[in-house]
Amino acid sequence: MKRPFHPAWNLIRRITGIAVCLLCVNPLLPLLQAEGAGIQDGSESLQSLTITQSTAVLHSDTMAPDTVQQFAREQALILGSEATGKRWKQAELDFYPLGPGTRSWLVYADVEGSPVGYMIISADLQGQLQLSEYGQGEQRPYSSSLLDQALDKQQLNLQNLITGGGELHLRYAPPLLAYWKVVRPDADAIYIDATNGDILPVGILNALEVDSQTTKRLHSITPLSGQVSLITAEPSKVSTLSVDSMHLQSVFNPADNLIWITSKAVSITGVVALNLQWKADSKIVYSADHQNVFYGGPLPVSGYQIWRDDHGTAQIQYVAIGGHTSVRRLVPLQTLLRDGHFYAIKP
Repeated sequence: MKRPFHPAWNLIRRITGIAVCLLCVNPLLPLLQAEGAGIQDGSESLQSLTITQSTAVLHSDTMAPDTVQQFAREQALILGSEATGKRWKQAELDFYPLGPGTRSWLVYADVEGSPVGYMIISADLQGQLQLSEYGQGEQRPYSSSLLDQALDKQQLNLQNLITGGGELHLRYAPPLLAYWKVVRPDADAIYIDATNGDILPVGILNALEVDSQTTKRLHSITPLSGQVSLITAEPSKVSTLSVDSMHLQSVFNPADNLIWITSKAVSITGVVALNLQWKADSKIVYSADHQNVFYGGPLPVSGYQIWRDDHGTAQIQYVAIGGHTSVRRLVPLQTLLRDGHFYAIKP
């Protein structure tokens, strides 16, 4: 299958036998090894998903614990429950650690080399896994072409950089900052947003790097049920999930009309409110205000997808942000409500 990273990177991986992404997770290796050892016994008791449910391939050579791989397969099955998303069920899943200290993994899904989508899976401080974000189709964070464009603007070449002793690290800072750390042998590191190619502020990112190095390591990740499930507020109740068809809007550039900056935020507590704004011919901008650096925002709101239980009750509302000058990412609405506001742009 086609690898998502630069050819020079893949060449180094083949020659040295060490994935470049491991450069960013060396401090995390003891944790992953410990997790793998601690989870292995428990994983034997997990109910296996049948071949009829999914033929997704889980790579044995990836740096993701068994429970992370199992959780990723479960999410792929859920996404594959929607009529136009069936390829998720047959997708080959590739895992890339986004560390150290972030307890997150990038998952690329492909069928015969053709992109199906991506997921980013994270573990909270209690070890509970969650789908932090996902996307459909060819738009993905950490695109090699996006990296090349960003490096070219800095008059850098990845192959020359690596050959000269530089390093490239994949990083992820909650809630939604996907970025590269480019280590230069004779200069300060450069941080690049992996969803839009923007150069990120060094001061903030250096502080994040220090925090990630000192983050307390998890000793285990909570094992999940082998069935496609969501653990609800009541631990005894487990609900099988499926997804509605994705509702998409046309994308736009919030910078084209800045009147929203001086307008009052609109109340968006669910997709019903989003639909009311769209029916009024409004465009919607999401801004995390002073935390926009962690979102790559402000961003257009470009759709949503609802996850339901087996009773048809909505359990999670994922809202799509970006898609014009950045990757379209579906993230939990609650994440957006926690950190920012929605603004309507009237025609």
